[in-house]
Amino acid sequence: MHSQIENSRMNPFSRFLIYFLAVARHGSIRKASEDLRIAPSAIDRHILLGEQALQTPLFERLASGMRLTAVGELFHAHASRWVKDFESLNRQIDELKGMRRGQIDILAPQALASAFLPDIAVRLKEHYPGIILNIHIHDNAELNTRLFAGDGDLAFLLDPVDVRDLQVRSVLSFPLGIVSPVGHPVTAQAQAHFSVCAEYPVIVPEEPLALASVFRKLEADCRLNAYRVASGNNVQMIKSLVRTGLGITLLSYLDVMEEVQTGDLAFTPLAGATAPRLTLALAHDRTRPLSGVARRVADRVEAEWTQLRQKLA
Repeated sequence: MHSQIENSRMNPFSRFLIYFLAVARHGSIRKASEDLRIAPSAIDRHILLGEQALQTPLFERLASGMRLTAVGELFHAHASRWVKDFESLNRQIDELKGMRRGQIDILAPQALASAFLPDIAVRLKEHYPGIILNIHIHDNAELNTRLFAGDGDLAFLLDPVDVRDLQVRSVLSFPLGIVSPVGHPVTAQAQAHFSVCAEYPVIVPEEPLALASVFRKLEADCRLNAYRVASGNNVQMIKSLVRTGLGITLLSYLDVMEEVQTGDLAFTPLAGATAPRLTLALAHDRTRPLSGVARRVADRVEAEWTQLRQKLA
């Protein structure tokens, strides 16, 4: 398969860069040749010319293939960032020329993959049918690094930390609550105190879920020991266990929006004005200007969130 680099408008600018990234990706001149459909000798010649210009080797030439040197690793990091920036520039040029199509890379955590994000994607396509949405799901802890590496234009972040150059566009706050089967005694209350976790069997969230530390803190603050019958480090598994009637659990409303709307599970908010909440942020890298496509998508998401914020109030 041809690389995106070959098919972009980068070709007139640096043939060496195209060849370098292909060899680094495949670890082999032969495989890079097959990918780009360029003669191996031409690729090797350009790599050698680049190394001569930089006056240092970029690859170790081993019997097993090509491996980046320390300088090569540094050059590769900058080259990859340049590729992302150039793609962003291409999109902005297209917009200035009046093109009605475009694409955007969106980063998001696994927690949004099942219900929340698909709904947003559908509404975005309704408003911008010509825009291609490239959605990349990763662990929430990885998203900042990937955003600053240029892997995405916009990112949805759960409980974002204050990081330099992270520009937060909009924020949603979701209550935490007790998730239970429909008809469970807890659902008779408009709100539930965390103490119910000592009264009824509980499926406890574990790391890497952020709620694991929240659960432990609530136990300590309330000076109680939960009635533990199971634990899980995956929200989907925890919800499945609750659905069987094994126990109740602590999750955010974001985690169970779909199930609550379909009547599959019940959600009872935690009582108390100081009850913790989950924060979802829409953010981007402050150092990289948003393309017109990304700005339109961000504006649309903010409009959708304004309506949802009213429902969550």
